[in-house]
This record gives sequence, C-alpha cells and structure tokens, in this order.
Amino acid sequence: MNTLSGLLFAAFAALNPSDQALYDAVYAPKVTGLPPQTVLRDMCVMDDGEIRHYGAEKIGGSVRRVYASSLDRGLTWKTLIASEDDPGAMVKSPWSGEWITISHKPKMRLIRSKTGPGGHDAVCQDLPFTFGYPRQPIALKHRKRWICPVSEVTNSLDSAFASYRAVTLLSDDDGRTWRRTEPSKGLFIPPGAVPPDRSARWANGPCEPSVAELRDGTLWMVTRTSVGNHYKYVSKDGGETWEGPEKMAVFHSVNTMPLLMALSDGRLLMIWNNTQPLPQPYLSEYPESRGKVGMGAKFVTNRDALHAAVSEDNGRTWKGFREILLNPIRNDADFRETGREEPLENDKSVHQPQAVELPGGKILVAVGQNRRAQRFLVFDLRWLYERERFDDFRYGLGGLSNHLYVKGLMGNYRGWSGHCAFNRIPGAVLTREPDSSENTAREALQICRVRDRRLYSDKQGVTWNFPALRKGRLEVECRIEGEGFRLTLADRWFNPCDELAGAYSPFTVAVTPRNFGRGEWKKLVVTWDFDAKEHHEIIASVDGVEIAHEWLDKYLMPLIPEAGVSYLHIITLAEDNDQKGAYFRSFSVKGT
Repeated sequence: MNTLSGLLFAAFAALNPSDQALYDAVYAPKVTGLPPQTVLRDMCVMDDGEIRHYGAEKIGGSVRRVYASSLDRGLTWKTLIASEDDPGAMVKSPWSGEWITISHKPKMRLIRSKTGPGGHDAVCQDLPFTFGYPRQPIALKHRKRWICPVSEVTNSLDSAFASYRAVTLLSDDDGRTWRRTEPSKGLFIPPGAVPPDRSARWANGPCEPSVAELRDGTLWMVTRTSVGNHYKYVSKDGGETWEGPEKMAVFHSVNTMPLLMALSDGRLLMIWNNTQPLPQPYLSEYPESRGKVGMGAKFVTNRDALHAAVSEDNGRTWKGFREILLNPIRNDADFRETGREEPLENDKSVHQPQAVELPGGKILVAVGQNRRAQRFLVFDLRWLYERERFDDFRYGLGGLSNHLYVKGLMGNYRGWSGHCAFNRIPGAVLTREPDSSENTAREALQICRVRDRRLYSDKQGVTWNFPALRKGRLEVECRIEGEGFRLTLADRWFNPCDELAGAYSPFTVAVTPRNFGRGEWKKLVVTWDFDAKEHHEIIASVDGVEIAHEWLDKYLMPLIPEAGVSYLHIITLAEDNDQKGAYFRSFSVKGT
C-alpha cells in the first residue's frame, strides 16, 4: 500500500491492451479532463483503483453534487451524480480499514465511514476547532498516527490576511480524537510596501501547509507565504513540535499553495507556482482596491504557470523546475468575465494542486480555479529529468507566455471579477518574416511595441521554460529590425511584460543593433557553467564570435541559483512605438 499526500490506495487494476498502450505513451504532461468545481482536497482513490474527484456542477438549471470518475488511471473521465449522503473524498486507514476525512464546511468535523466514498454509512463528529482549508489526513509510516495540515484563520475581514497560520491536527487513536499542534515561530512580514512594490501587497504568514514524511520519518511542512518563497518547518517527533521557518530558496512563490509529496520509492515531488508577480501598483491607479471590494488580491499576477521538481536525496537537491501546465486562458481578452457560472468561483488560476502517484512512475494532477482553468493532467516523472528543450513555434505559441494586462478593474475579492482576474490580451505574435518571398515564406515570433494606453504595459515580451540547468547552452535564432530586446536567464517565471525580470535574475543583457546588427538572421548563443572551479562564467556570442566587452561577455555571477536557471525571458527595449521589433525563429537549450 502506498501513502501519497494523504491519499491511500490499493493496487490499480490492470488495463486492457489498448488503454495500456495509451497509458505507456504518456510522457510529457497530457491534459485528460476537467475536474468539477474548484480543486483543493476533493480527489481520492478507491480500493479498486477508481479515481474520484468530488465537486458540483449546474445540471438542468440546478446545482448538483457530482464526482468525476476514472477507471483507467486518469486517462478518461466520466461525470456522475453523487447522492446527498455521499461523504465525498476520503482516505483509508491502514490500521482499521475504515475511511476518514476532515471537513470545514459547514464547520470543522470528522467524517468516518466503513464503506468510504459513495457509501451511505458516514458518521459525523464535530471537532473543537475553527480552521479552514484542511488537506486530507495523512497516515504516517513510522508511527501509528494521522496528521492533517490545516490553515487557521480569523473571522475578521480587516485582519484575516495577517492571521493565516499553519497548524497540524494529530490523532493517535485512528482518527477518533484529535489535538492541535503548531510551530512556535511565525515569519516576519515587512509592513507596508516592499520594493519593487509601490503599495502594500496581500500579506500573510505561513499557511495552507502541505506535509510529507521523508524516508527516515522526519516530517516537512511546506507553507504558502507572501514574501517571495515557500518556507518549511521540520518535525522529528511526528508533528509534536516544529523547527523553523526556513526559507526554501529554490522554490519561488508569492501567495500560492504548494504541494509536497513523498513518492513510494522515497523520492520527493514538489508541485507549485514557481512565479514572480508584477510589482504592486500605486493604489491611486486603482481606486476600487482601497475598499473591501479590492482588498483581497490587489495585483495577483503570478498564478498562470504550474511547475514540478523531484528530489532523490531528501530534498537537498532538486531536478526539473518544469512547467507542467500553463493557464489555458492566460491570453484571453475576457479573462475576468469568462466562466462566470454557478457554482464556480471567479478565480481563474492554476494553483492549489492535488496529485496521485500512478503505477509505472506517472503522476496525476488536478489543479485550477474556475471551470475554464481547471484541468486533470498526467505526466511521467522521467520527463522532469530531461536536459534539453527546443521550440520553433511550428505548433503555435502554446509553449510560452506572451500576454499583456489591460487596465481594467483591480482584481476583486470574490466579487464580480474574482481575484487573480485581470483581463489581458496577447502581446508577441507569429507574423510573416520581414524577408519572406514566394519561395521562402514562413512566419516567426515577433516581439515589438505598439503603444496602447489601455494596457498596464505595452512592452511585449515572452517567457519560455526549460529544464533547470547549472551548466548549459542557449541558442536563439533571431533578427533585429527595430530597437532590439533584453534577454534574461532566470530561475523563475516572470510576466512577459515585466521590465524588472533582469534585475532579479542571474544574467541579463541588452541586445541591440549596435552589438548584434540589423536586418540579418543570426544565432545568439549564451553558455553558462555554475560549477566552474575558478568562477561562475557566462559567455555570450553571435554566430560564433564573442560579443564585445560592453555587452558583458563574461558575467561574474552575483548570486548563483542553487538548481540552475530554467527560464528565458525576452522583452522589447523600445521606449516608444516600434512596430518593427525583433523576430525569433527558434529557442533551443541543452545541458552541457
């Protein structure tokens, strides 16, 4: 029996030859369906390997409880009506064989059943706690104990964002009674605006925790924070006491929910949003944000990319840092308004993941807020170990981010717009190459600047992910027709229009007609080696010729990303209208 992030499951049933062939073929992340309602804690696995995800949908004019069911390891899904007394997602006790879950709606209570999800024998027991966002309980392997990570919140709207904190519930009698433990230390949250933010950001301490048991029984509790990275607490006594918080420098995040999982072979899997939001704007630019309508999110622009990384050494080093899902509506002009239908909330991001370990080294993930952004996806863990990526845009721009933000309403707190809900439009596009002819017609990615006062920024850019590398080679086939562009190698996702990406990254350089030339296709090459003995060197060259010194041909790293770099960020340098811009035929990265 495997234990995975609180989901206990027996052996999966064998697939028929056709389904087995389809299952074996899954390697890179493959979207396989849509979860019902918002995902967070409502996925479970039955004894026979059926995967269920509970939720609600509007059917025949009425909101009904439903669950998505998969009998083939997440390859296909069928929506079924759930009875009103169905207890929903639960986990099975390895000791008694009974099923349990902890729910916070309508109040904190333990639900217990002998038959589990779909049964009719559930017994509810009120718990003396007032918490929110409980994960599913986790049965520890090194002691007979359940642990359930939850967030503690207050009922005061004015102080709620400062009072979130991570708490664990423990049970040593197979879930019959529970007691509360919490870390003794919180996390200092700087008051007011912190540069580059121009006004105070949504602030909260460590909360929305995820717990995983390491090979030796040590527990890690990874938490959401508002200060730029996930933070962890460590317990060596099964959750009785916690040491920390400790900054997890490789896991960038601002107010998104992490998922840490212990896999059946002892590896750790982290699923999170490795993303950086745009700087918080002046509130005077968005007067609606000063009241209760807008206080909830202000400027949440970092929930459009979901990542995964794997560790084989108890979390000391990590591989991957790859995008497993980009928000499918990230470029939509009606991002705020789309998908507003009962019972779906108005948030439209790809955070708050759940996951199940599948046979053969594959992972099923459920993620997303709002029907338009929610997805089931399956990927093979081997894909995280790749060391190269190539894209010539022959299959479109689905593999990168290129959106710009409209100066509409500030993202509201679950109001008409929902938070995380700024409208946007596509920026960089595929267009005819400037030297196209009857015999050489083809399109390339064009990044330029078309002045548009409706936008938060009209500086076009793109953000492209590749496997994290400490030593590698980037090749960009490109051509400058206008003002040029800024190229940045980063260790996190930045918004395509973020002009500060280079200031927070290990390497950035301005590529201009002066140091690159104009009107010619050339290959820009950047190589880096963070493990070099004498110093950590980056060398840039064009068509095999090292670029002149004023372009920082050798860049001594001020800060070395522990896992390496995993992103290419390119943004126009134009300070005014520049419709000629620069063209790009391909991006290519390879570990060396």
